[in-house]
Amino acid sequence: MGTTRLIVAMFVLFAICKPTVTGVPLKGAENLAPECGPKIEALCKKETAGTLEKIDVTLRDCEVTCTYRLRGARTVYRDGLLVQNIDSVVVNLPEGMPCAFGATCDSSGKCSCPFCNKSGGK
Repeated sequence: MGTTRLIVAMFVLFAICKPTVTGVPLKGAENLAPECGPKIEALCKKETAGTLEKIDVTLRDCEVTCTYRLRGARTVYRDGLLVQNIDSVVVNLPEGMPCAFGATCDSSGKCSCPFCNKSGGK
């Protein structure tokens, strides 16, 4: 009986803490808190290019690449080549978003660490 309760408790905990963003793969943000996932996804939801397929986060560059599936066929001919019908948009992470240990994105879209920026680094 105790084992069953433990298994159920672990399942519930896993379901609550599962770091997914409504089915959209979020790559490069594994070290961020789970609360950051929806905020990053919201940056991509502002674009109306198509269906959001994937999100690539480049923390040290304070950038998010949002990849969209465009309307129409999955593959199309462009310049004589058969390619996937996708497009991507690069968006800056908001000011204050963590980008490295002890560092955050600043207003210009750069990863900045106040301690490291101090004169002499002491």
